[in-house]
Amino acid sequence: MPPDGSRYGSADRRGAAPDFLSFPQAGPFHRPPRKIKTQSLRNPAMCSAQFDFTDEEIRTLPEGHLLSMEIEFSRRCNYRCPYCYAAGDYDYSNELTKDEIRSTLAQAAELGARKIVILGGEPLLYPYLQEMIRFIRSLDMGVEIFTNGSLVTRELAEFFFAENCRLVVKLNTLDKVLHDRLTGHRNSLELSQNALRLLRGAGYDSRPGMLCATTVLSSSNLDAAPELWRYLRERKIAPYFECLTPQGRLLEYRSLLPEVMKVREVFEEIRRIDAEYGFQWESQPPLVGQKCLRHKYSCVVNSFGDVTPCVGLTEVIGNVRKTPLKEILTESLIIRKLKDHRANIKSPCRECDKAEECYGCRGTAWQLTGDYLAADPTCWRNLDQLDRIDRLPFDARMLIPHRPPMAMAETLTKITDHGGETVSRIHDDNPFLDENGVLDSAALIELAAQSAAALDSFMHEKKVSPGMLAGVTDFMSLRSVRKGDAVTIRFEKEAEFMPWHIIRFEAFNRNGEKLAQGVMKLCILES
Repeated sequence: MPPDGSRYGSADRRGAAPDFLSFPQAGPFHRPPRKIKTQSLRNPAMCSAQFDFTDEEIRTLPEGHLLSMEIEFSRRCNYRCPYCYAAGDYDYSNELTKDEIRSTLAQAAELGARKIVILGGEPLLYPYLQEMIRFIRSLDMGVEIFTNGSLVTRELAEFFFAENCRLVVKLNTLDKVLHDRLTGHRNSLELSQNALRLLRGAGYDSRPGMLCATTVLSSSNLDAAPELWRYLRERKIAPYFECLTPQGRLLEYRSLLPEVMKVREVFEEIRRIDAEYGFQWESQPPLVGQKCLRHKYSCVVNSFGDVTPCVGLTEVIGNVRKTPLKEILTESLIIRKLKDHRANIKSPCRECDKAEECYGCRGTAWQLTGDYLAADPTCWRNLDQLDRIDRLPFDARMLIPHRPPMAMAETLTKITDHGGETVSRIHDDNPFLDENGVLDSAALIELAAQSAAALDSFMHEKKVSPGMLAGVTDFMSLRSVRKGDAVTIRFEKEAEFMPWHIIRFEAFNRNGEKLAQGVMKLCILES
């Protein structure tokens, strides 16, 4: 039976944090950035045919296909990392069944996936882990496991080696006290180091790139990161260092977020160290020595079946319990836009000389701006252009051609995979109000059309385009709206035949009661 949360803890444990989870506030960093020369050479730190992919393989991957898939078997965890993306309250009884997991894995194999990345929670808590690994291997896919290392035994290490699994063990620092703070678990450094010893003893020293250590770069461990990198290289353990994404439990520990220019300096120091070991690469976030273009070839399936582009870009694009994986990937507008990132990514990332092979951290951009196409605000190349990076909520009146009193859409508050959301107040001068201050229900159709037009402009660098509302079907007015009311419009694009858009919309009041719904045909011309 699965272990219970009371014995092992879980990703959603609440209440007071342990005393060893206290972090000092990050201090200022005053040294100027160094002037850097970079070279254009691929990093071979974690390369093998089944586990890593060439730029050409990524570029030519057909629509709706995968090279890898990340999946959570369960979100149960025995650690309480202060930066955990998966922190929350969960009904573990609703997690995917074994049959549902097998079906999802088989679908990934059919779509061409060569490896499965197992996330958590802590994967080693999952009672059927070995069974699932054997199933994945039977589908001729490799297995990569991200683990905190606390539950690795000699027997498990030998099993992982026999199944040719890549193991990525948590190792945030060589400082015992700090490591406990960064995991929420006592003696966690010793447990990580013991896991690495057991895995090396099982034979991993003979397979370069198959034993790795993962480190998150925070204000607490950043200064010691170069020493840790050298420590791993000396032991032939592949380092996997990544920047934090501001989400989950990290929002309670914001002091862990390091200063961007300090991160840049550490990246450069590690780059110089790595050159001593024969590895040449250019510095660019969010991964040290690597590029992140995973949305072009991968996706995440969480333990409840929700599919997202990655663990940071948390907009749900479908659920494998309801829709086949291929259909989810093929129909997702986010996936399509990011596969063609050069045509869609926004400035200043669009203009960067690294734009062909980099689009910053999409997870960070999403979490900080609400826009999956926004430039990454934490990339050091963008620091002097942050005023060009727009964030939600955004003034919708700047995004539509209408002028008062016909302009009704006020604030763009949310972007979804196929649509978005606006919130607007009905003002006294609204031309659709009658003498009693009641809004003509047809005005909600106009408000929905303006909302959709505002999103279209926002996604195209605020270029306002002319257009027209060409028709409405299935319209139902359910409640009256009066002057002074706040109206939320939620809309989703059902079809697109440029320049025509078929959009389903709903209107709600501030109490969440539905006011109206319908489907409209909208024409938006190129400006």
